[in-house]
Amino acid sequence: MVAPTQPLTVTLATVTPTVAVPRTRIRITGSVRNSGGVAIASPVALALIGQSSLTSRQAVSNWATTTAEQTLENVAQTSLGKTLGPGAVAVFTLTIPADAISHSQSFAILPLRVEVTGTTSTGTQQSGDVHTFLPTLASIKAFEPLSIAWLVPLTLDPDPALHGPVSPARTAAWTRAIGPGSRLVRLIQGTEDANVTWAIDPAILGPQETPPGVDASAEPTPSASQSAAPGHTAIPDPVTEATTALAARLKAAAPRHTLWSLPYADPDLAALLPLPSGNQVLNSVISHPSTLDVAVGPARADIAWPLGETLTLQSQTLLRRAFASPGLAAAVTSASTLNTRNATANASRKASSGLPLLAYDEPLSRTVAETSSRATGAITIQRFLADSMALLGERPGTRNRSVLVAEPRTFAGDPTVLRSLFAAVANAPWLTSATTGQLLSVSEKLSPEVPGQGASGTPTSSPVPTANPTAPDPLNPGTSPLTSGQLATIPGTLSDIAGIASILGDGRLFADTWTDAQVQELSARWRDHPEGFTTIDTNTTAAINAVSRNVRVAPSSVNFFADQGVMQVTVVNDLAVPIHDVHLTLTPAQPRLRIERQPGPMKIGAKSRANVPLQVTSIAAGLVNVNAVLTTPNGTPLGQDASVDVHVQPPAAWIYWVLGALAGLVLVFGTQRSLRRGSTRASHPDAQEPALND
Repeated sequence: MVAPTQPLTVTLATVTPTVAVPRTRIRITGSVRNSGGVAIASPVALALIGQSSLTSRQAVSNWATTTAEQTLENVAQTSLGKTLGPGAVAVFTLTIPADAISHSQSFAILPLRVEVTGTTSTGTQQSGDVHTFLPTLASIKAFEPLSIAWLVPLTLDPDPALHGPVSPARTAAWTRAIGPGSRLVRLIQGTEDANVTWAIDPAILGPQETPPGVDASAEPTPSASQSAAPGHTAIPDPVTEATTALAARLKAAAPRHTLWSLPYADPDLAALLPLPSGNQVLNSVISHPSTLDVAVGPARADIAWPLGETLTLQSQTLLRRAFASPGLAAAVTSASTLNTRNATANASRKASSGLPLLAYDEPLSRTVAETSSRATGAITIQRFLADSMALLGERPGTRNRSVLVAEPRTFAGDPTVLRSLFAAVANAPWLTSATTGQLLSVSEKLSPEVPGQGASGTPTSSPVPTANPTAPDPLNPGTSPLTSGQLATIPGTLSDIAGIASILGDGRLFADTWTDAQVQELSARWRDHPEGFTTIDTNTTAAINAVSRNVRVAPSSVNFFADQGVMQVTVVNDLAVPIHDVHLTLTPAQPRLRIERQPGPMKIGAKSRANVPLQVTSIAAGLVNVNAVLTTPNGTPLGQDASVDVHVQPPAAWIYWVLGALAGLVLVFGTQRSLRRGSTRASHPDAQEPALND
């Protein structure tokens, strides 16, 4: 809109009214900044307007995004003082007289340029301008209005710090995501009074108490708490206060809106469906009951909204399978991906498979996606009105036409600009408010479109222009980081999480935290942020390893000099919580030693160790390396494999002869001693008689 090389930067604040009607003046306010290094003398602001209407959406796009010129007339100007110094800013107001605007047509889109010019001390002319639009209406209506509906997603930011155990970084991430001034709160502020459909990811209200895949047998703990780290005492989750406040705000505004519940974590439907096991994973997530009905209000969960992909017959079949519960009522898709012979099709469609569709208009949706800046807000609003009027002009006499505006998951509209946009649309006679429910009712009543002429295949009409070729396209984000290989690792990771949780005293917290993190990896929000996807995977692995490496077998060396007996192995728990159901398996590397019976499940206190007795039998002398493996009940390994060196020395046969001889000698010696003591007493009888004379 503003060329970066222009020495004067022009910004529009308001265009009032946004649509020109007969006998009404147009008032334009704005400002100009001297972006150059020299002073500008005698700066003047000008409003120049074309008298020929822009007759197509492509013409609207060309005027907004290029330097294409048209024949313009100077209809208003004002002086900005004597001098505009370097870096200085001047505000201006331009008033276009009513008689300067043509109303010869029922409706028209007039190109409007606001320009500021001046000269330097050397006489060089300097200027800056912006291109915008002035939609006009005649006194007599000669068109059938369009029904317009709005679809706004309320989803989390692509921030991996949102997912994990309680920590200052996690609390800060949730504050950024849903706290005061956050993108999500500002989006709610800008749309809460408008007739829009909110498509809500339940994850914005915090992790589910029992995400899909959690082992329900894990020891329960308060759901509002999480552990600060594996083995730490549970503490209240500071995020709960923020999520509760957000739920209350949504619930208060819910009666004014149609509510959709996206599947938990907003999984990337288009990326997952083609992958092996992708449909099965989706079915598990989608079938999990939404928390929105209780926390916010009744929300329908039977509408799929894949990102930027053509809905082929195969993908529609896969979607129906994934949405087996609660059933698939409709899908949202871009109108540009549908095959149509019309200039612009309605938002209400039905695929050849019979699936009702809601087709959104990409150019209008992209324009609304640019409402994040107040500096360009007025221009964005005029662009939206102009483009919607050009859409009207494609079939102005056709009744019951509809258009859907659907915003990207990353939508960050400024509340003030959004409220001004909705007010301008409400005052545009060619646009009438509708709901997504009304559009869907029309879709359901349509006949399936014939392949090659309807909603299956590739477009046959001219492509619809984009909003701004230099801006990123939020409606078509990058490719998903989910691959077949990465999806295949998730079941193993979930098994490890469940295994670790099953031995911890605070296992339910561990399971809830890290199983939820795995579910979050399925989200569509990582398409332009694959580094966040990788970070979650890395953090999950680190949490599993943090527990695993702190439960171990102490390496030792044992001397065993018996045929059979008890040998002890020491197991160490360095965690700050007790553990239970830990399994120890010992395997001798040589058959010189036999473990008669493996030990049963162990319990070990926090920061403690346990001596585990083992019944063993020695077979032959020698050094035996015994491999010691610790596992959870589901086989998840703990720590690293350790070894116990056992020096086996069973007694030889001669030992028994020697011991027998020694026992015999002891017996003979004892017998002889007893006999000798007896004979000594018999040879002195008087020693045993009492003295008679005493």
